[in-house]
Amino acid sequence: MTHLEPKQHYIDQYDKLTVERCRRLERTHKETSKEEIKIPKGEKISKKEAERAHVMAHNLMMYFETGEAYVRKEPTIQKWMDRDRERDELLESAQAPEGIECLTCGSVMEVTYKHLHDWEEGKPDRVLFMYDCPQGHLPRRTFFSDGEEWKHKRAVCPKCESELTREEKKKGDIITTTESCPSCDYINTTELDFSPKKEKVDKNFVKDRERFCLSEKEGQKYIEAKGQLESIGQFMDELKEKEKHKKDYDEVDKLKKLTVIELEKLLAPVFEKQGYTKLNFGDPDMGKDLFLPFTVYDTKSDRKDRDSSFTLQKIAKEALKGTNWRLMSDGISYRSGILTGRFRAYEREEDLLKLVRRGKVK
Repeated sequence: MTHLEPKQHYIDQYDKLTVERCRRLERTHKETSKEEIKIPKGEKISKKEAERAHVMAHNLMMYFETGEAYVRKEPTIQKWMDRDRERDELLESAQAPEGIECLTCGSVMEVTYKHLHDWEEGKPDRVLFMYDCPQGHLPRRTFFSDGEEWKHKRAVCPKCESELTREEKKKGDIITTTESCPSCDYINTTELDFSPKKEKVDKNFVKDRERFCLSEKEGQKYIEAKGQLESIGQFMDELKEKEKHKKDYDEVDKLKKLTVIELEKLLAPVFEKQGYTKLNFGDPDMGKDLFLPFTVYDTKSDRKDRDSSFTLQKIAKEALKGTNWRLMSDGISYRSGILTGRFRAYEREEDLLKLVRRGKVK
C-alpha cells in the first residue's frame, strides 16, 4: 500500500473542499437574503439600496474566498504530497524487529503484514509489523519498528469497570460486535457495514468547480489585483500615520540632511573657535548605516584629557542639533592632545522619526 497518489488526486480533493466552502457561503447568503434587512436609524438609504449593498458585500466575499483558495492551492497540494511521500519512505525503510517468538510454542514468528501507525494525535508516525506463528498458533503479536510491542487495550465496563468480554459475528459484509460485562448487566452492540458504497453523484460539481476554482489565468489576475489593493492600502495607512503624527513628520522635514562636506563646513569653524583644529574624517563605514570616524587636535595645552573630551563632546552635540548627524554613544577618546570619535548619519525616515521622538532635536 502506498500513500502518494498522482497529483490530480490532490487537485480534486482540494477543489472539493473549495466548492464546499463556497457553497456554504452561498447558502448563508440566500438564507440571510430572506430576512428583512434592517436599516439603522438616521441612515438615508432605501430598502432597495440596502439589498443591493448586501449583494455587493456577498460578491466581494466570494471574490476573495475563491481568490485566496487559488493562492493557497499549490502550496497546500505540495504539502499533502510531501506528507504522503514521507509516509511511503518511512514505510519502505522501516526494519522489522527480529527474533519475535510465539507465546504458545516459542517458534520464531514471521512478518505477515505491516502498515503505518499514524492515528495517535501528537505522536510521530511509526510503522507497525504483525507477526504470525508458522504453526498457526494464536495470539498474533504486533511490534513497532523501534521494538515496542503494541498491546490491545482491554475495554472496561463503564458501570463497574470490570473487563468486558467481546464477541464478533459476521453476516455478509456486516460485522456485529457485542461487548458484555460478566459482573453486571451492561451490554453494548455495534455494527460495521463493509458493503461497497456507491458514491453519491454530485451533479452540480463540475459546474460549481468552474465557478469557484479559478483557472491559472484568473488566479494570476486575482494576485495582481490583490497586490494593487495592498499597495493602495499601505499607501493609505502611511497617509493616516503621517496625518496622525504630523508634528513629528514636520520636525523631520525641518532637519538639515547634511553631506559629509557640509558636515565639515559646519563643525570645523565651531571646533576651531574652541581651540580644536585640523578636523579630519577617516574612511566611512558604509553599511546599513553610515558611520564616520574623525580626528581633531586640541591646541590648549592646559586642558587635560577628561576636560578636553567632555568639552569637545558638548560642543559637537550642540552643533549637530537640527541636523541628521549625531555623535556616537561610545564617546570621544583622548591621547596626547589628539581626540578621536565617530559620527553617525541618520538617513532613513524611521530613524529620523526616532531622533525627533526621543527629543534629541528641538
